This record gives sequence, structure tokens and C-alpha cells, in this order.
Amino acid sequence: MNLKEPFAVRVLTWFAALAAAGMYLSILLAIRDIGPHIMGGERVTRAEWLHIAAPLVAVISYGFATEEPWSRHLVIAMFVLIVVYASILGALSLIHHAIMWRAIINATVFGGASVWYFYFKPNVAAYFRELSKK
Repeated sequence: MNLKEPFAVRVLTWFAALAAAGMYLSILLAIRDIGPHIMGGERVTRAEWLHIAAPLVAVISYGFATEEPWSRHLVIAMFVLIVVYASILGALSLIHHAIMWRAIINATVFGGASVWYFYFKPNVAAYFRELSKK
């Protein structure tokens, strides 16, 4: 089956791949404790950065690159988990409230846009429906 991949999915695939490469480099630098460790514009410890930031982009990049139908669900799950995780860590005062609010607001805005794009934009929704039939 020859599906025409939507343009923005193609762009997101390349962006996710580049971001994953940057993330792997950042992880290597963090393991060696080289450079600052920043999340949400705030400095964090090396351990915090490694535990929170590392795996997300690589999994999403893999899903888009291999045209997996579950990749769009993973994007939405990631945004939901960011909101839940930031809320819990913020409520327990384990992260700065500035980081918590920035994460919640960003995840809500970009998660909402992602829901529209992946589930309600007609050509993209049709593309993923066809992927599910493979």
C-alpha cells in the first residue's frame, strides 16, 4: 500500500530525528557532566535532567520514521504525562513552580494542537487510519 505521508508528519519526522540526535548528544554530555543542565529555562541537577528528559523524543522519532500507527497516540500520551508529572512534582515541591507551570502550559497548548492535527485534520486522520489497516 502506497500512502502519501502528510507534509507536516514528514517535517515532524525529520525534526524528531534531529531532536533525538541532539538529545543523545545532550545525554552523553550530561553523563560526563559537561555544560549546564536546563529544563523549562531553569537550571536543574544532572540527575534530574537525565531522569526526566532522556527517552521521549527517540521513541516518537522511531514511531514516525517507521510509519507506526501508534505514533500519534504516543505524542498525545507524552503531553498528558508531562502535565501529570509536572503537576505531581510541583505539588510535592520537587521542582520549581516556574518549571511546573511552564511545562503544564506548554504541554496543554502543544498537546491541544497535536490532538487537532493528528485526529481532526482530515488528510492526517485518513493517513493514520490507512496505516492502521497495514
